[in-house]
Amino acid sequence: MNVGILGCGYVANMYRLSLANHDDLNLIGVFDRDRCRSENMARITGTKSYACLDDMLADPAIECVLNLTNPLEHFATTLQCLEAGKHVYTEKPLAMDLGEAAKLVETARVKDLMLASAPCTFMSEVAQSAWKAIRDQEVGRVRLVYAEMEDGMVPRAPLKHWINEAGTAWPWVNEFETGCTVEHAGYVLTWISAIFGPAKSVTAFADVVLPDKVPGQKIAEAADFSVAIVKFESGVILRMTNGIYARHDHSLRFFGDDGVLTVEDPRTDKSRLFFQGYKTIRRKRFLSPWKRRLHPNKVLGISKDEVYKGAQIRDFCRLISDMGNAVRDKRDPYLSGEFALHVTELILACQNAGRLAEQGLMPYEMTTRFDQIEPLSWPQ
Repeated sequence: MNVGILGCGYVANMYRLSLANHDDLNLIGVFDRDRCRSENMARITGTKSYACLDDMLADPAIECVLNLTNPLEHFATTLQCLEAGKHVYTEKPLAMDLGEAAKLVETARVKDLMLASAPCTFMSEVAQSAWKAIRDQEVGRVRLVYAEMEDGMVPRAPLKHWINEAGTAWPWVNEFETGCTVEHAGYVLTWISAIFGPAKSVTAFADVVLPDKVPGQKIAEAADFSVAIVKFESGVILRMTNGIYARHDHSLRFFGDDGVLTVEDPRTDKSRLFFQGYKTIRRKRFLSPWKRRLHPNKVLGISKDEVYKGAQIRDFCRLISDMGNAVRDKRDPYLSGEFALHVTELILACQNAGRLAEQGLMPYEMTTRFDQIEPLSWPQ
């Protein structure tokens, strides 16, 4: 599938490195409203730099646009791409407003186009292996999940030195103004929703822990901490935190009747998986201190070496590659627009917890659903 990159900021470098892992994806050209960034990305990828978005969308060679713009611009830019007849893979979330996100999904449906959203880490061998262990009841029936998306004291890190291989600085002002829940909750919510099905309700709290994030820098306030309890239709309960103040912790733990399955970091395709079982001695029942490591199983179609090896080793383009195969096979992509809409609703319910509570809408009742997702294929 021929693709074009819209937005040549920090994350674009991760995608261009991952694209090298997929012979079935062909980068045609790029566009960024910052001409220097656009021309730099075109130079290092050996492709063309479009003068404007209209020029990119007018190019008949481009079948799919990778929307890597600012989250606040996702709705307008994705809508423009869809109206131009292009499939779209967008960075998370679909939009910053649920109604706008729903309009994107409906537009894609009416125009018979594919719309999918990052992250695609659920297609990794780690995620699929964790799901297999849960389906096989390695820890018994799972009833409770704890997820931490704590990034540590990011605001006081040497942010101005965070420059990637393409020479692009990490957009820390925009990250803080968008909010860590919007930026990071999708990694967990994608996994849990895919494994356990649609969510039923959300009870959340969000607030600003550190107002003066970078001394001397004016930053519009957005919640930098959130905690949420999500009840799924299947009965599973998720407790999730997001933050950029507490110590670094990306652990994801599935609590079952017979033990605990731990994913050290669902943001990386190379995370370690551990199983701990319960032991009973005399009148005590306790979790064994011994951890048994589960080695990820090979999954057909995704067992490739990851190219991007930053803070998290990850293939950013698995779902984009699947979209190309879906075009050929005339099917929906593995993670659909409806699924992305559901995850977006969950993210926004957590991020906007304060406003929803003031309106008497907390607990928040979910309004979207998606069709059941099947496991990827395993070797026979």
